[in-house]
Amino acid sequence: MPAKALRPPMRDAIVDAAIDTFARNPGASLSDVAKRAGVGRASLHRHFPSRGDLVTAISRQCMDEIDAATAAALADARSARDRLSRMMEAVVPLGDRYHFLATEAFHDESLQARYEEDLAWVARLVDALKAEGVIAPDVPRSWAVANIDTQVWLAWSEVAAGRLAPAHAADLALRTLLEGLGR
Repeated sequence: MPAKALRPPMRDAIVDAAIDTFARNPGASLSDVAKRAGVGRASLHRHFPSRGDLVTAISRQCMDEIDAATAAALADARSARDRLSRMMEAVVPLGDRYHFLATEAFHDESLQARYEEDLAWVARLVDALKAEGVIAPDVPRSWAVANIDTQVWLAWSEVAAGRLAPAHAADLALRTLLEGLGR
């Protein structure tokens, strides 16, 4: 297997600083990111010519981390319900780092395609949840997919705002999806 290409340390520092800066203030400037990374604006712009380039790089890293966390969590899942639960438990804790990306439009076609692939995976999960009787058969697939996606975003929002711990947010998201808000 070929060795994975290493990212330059300065690029890593900029990406990490951008994630931290944007998580605290989605409207932060590239100057704020450069200051946080301990680099000059010229250095930042050598790696990321525009804010869009930086957000694209962060988005890719986010999707990589989400995919890795989900794959690890699903390794021994026994049912569709278990996969849904484990996916929530794996993805929600990443929200404090990546919540701001939910407000950024995916301008990069490859990122949009990757997001669509993730939604297709959720759609297949919905089909399996219906087959297990976890989701009622009359619930439209698109409605269930949108609700799962929205619950992840909502959990991320609550964690990022400091109102919920990640484990509690994941549990509430799953409970809301499967049982509603009633008793």
